[in-house]
Amino acid sequence: MKTAIVFIGIQASGKSTFYRRYFRDYVHINLDTLHTRNKENLLLQKCFDEGSSFAIDNTNPTPEERARYIAPAKENGYKVIGYYFQSSVSESIKRNDSREGKEKIPTAAIAATHKKLVLPCYAEGFDELYYVKTADGDFSIEEWKED
Repeated sequence: MKTAIVFIGIQASGKSTFYRRYFRDYVHINLDTLHTRNKENLLLQKCFDEGSSFAIDNTNPTPEERARYIAPAKENGYKVIGYYFQSSVSESIKRNDSREGKEKIPTAAIAATHKKLVLPCYAEGFDELYYVKTADGDFSIEEWKED
């Protein structure tokens, strides 16, 4: 089945490592590597045209930002799965501090993303949702529970 994976979480919360560990066979769509929305849109359209499964490895902190992927994925017959990466600002800053070069981002950006982060919900169009926790390089994945 064609699957669209949407990651949700602040910077340095483990999203890219999670992608490399669990979704290597999926097309990796990430603004850090593509640099522009135009290139991102072209790659997304290529996935739709070819029926390729993909993983959106961006912060996607708001429902509006997630909708840019969920709506077209649904229109193209994809199953949409969301992974919410639970991480505190201090944990993410600590992981970010171990990064080098362009991978290291300004600390203020982490706090700014955290401030606008809205928890995902099934009403956005997700078929499945999961919590992801990172500890000592390992991930624990739990099914989403909505109140």
